[in-house]
Amino acid sequence: MKTRRHWMGAAVWLATCLMSPVALAQSTPAGGEPASSPPPPSLYVFNISGPVLFASNQDVTDNGTLIASLPRLTHTVLAIAPGAHEFRFQAFPKGNRVATLSAEPGHTYYLVVGYSPAKSWAFPLMGDSMLIKVVEAAEAEALIRETRRVDSR
Repeated sequence: MKTRRHWMGAAVWLATCLMSPVALAQSTPAGGEPASSPPPPSLYVFNISGPVLFASNQDVTDNGTLIASLPRLTHTVLAIAPGAHEFRFQAFPKGNRVATLSAEPGHTYYLVVGYSPAKSWAFPLMGDSMLIKVVEAAEAEALIRETRRVDSR
């Protein structure tokens, strides 16, 4: 009886020893540190509005929820959820003043909003006076230098 238990115990010990390196290798990347998930996507929001007689903030929504209220020539940085996003001016919840993106973890995105008073006087000849669009990092680099960073709300 002792011999049988002894061999069963030895078999369990051997199986554990053989499986441990495999389990360890699956949970630990080559660098030796535990695997971690990428950070959430981040979003820079820039208000590039021109000078106006009565200054007001640009309020931006993401899928209907207010995410930023920015004074003229400022920007903020936010963490956003991965997935589909629809950005709009809070004052214009419907219509074609919209910017969309599909955010992926670990990526950074750049949203530009603004009001151009000069265009408002010449609408529709000069186009819409309200701007909302997603831009590339190269364009955003200049905006980061030209605007002041503020808290999102």
